[in-house]
Amino acid sequence: MSAEQQQIAELIATGNDGRMYATEPDRLRRLVRYELAREERLSQPELRQAGVGLIALGEYAEARRVLAAAVDRAAVPRQRVAALVNLGDAHRYSGDLGDAEPLYEQAIEIARAESPNTLHFALQHYGKHLIDARRPHLAVEVLTEVLAMRQRIGDPALVTATQEALSAARAAVGQRTI
Repeated sequence: MSAEQQQIAELIATGNDGRMYATEPDRLRRLVRYELAREERLSQPELRQAGVGLIALGEYAEARRVLAAAVDRAAVPRQRVAALVNLGDAHRYSGDLGDAEPLYEQAIEIARAESPNTLHFALQHYGKHLIDARRPHLAVEVLTEVLAMRQRIGDPALVTATQEALSAARAAVGQRTI
């Protein structure tokens, strides 16, 4: 991870609603603009991270443009899955759920076939999309699967993130939360 990618990541947090936000918006905006000034020379991961920064800043149209370019530049399935998920998030955050869903579905398909280590990531974001799309029963089903995967991985932060999303999905259907 480049120094700029690391700095962008450090300026993004996840709120109680499960969405990314900029902890220092002005600083993040300057850093993302600096990166995008050399967009043609950015590696795919650098370009994707700049797109994620734009999502956190609420600049969804620009995030969609940058992340679509990151999808096009993906050299390996893992990169394609991550960029498609983030592109889906750019659509979902702006309320464009209809365009978000096929992006998540494509990411899941690629992950299942070619990049199984990214499947939990793609399904987690799809589950959050399902909550936003008012399909919480399916979200509970998907996120329960993700929780089992992440428990096998053994990363406490991933498990906690999925438990929080699963609690939100269960609350949306009136089930007891975890």
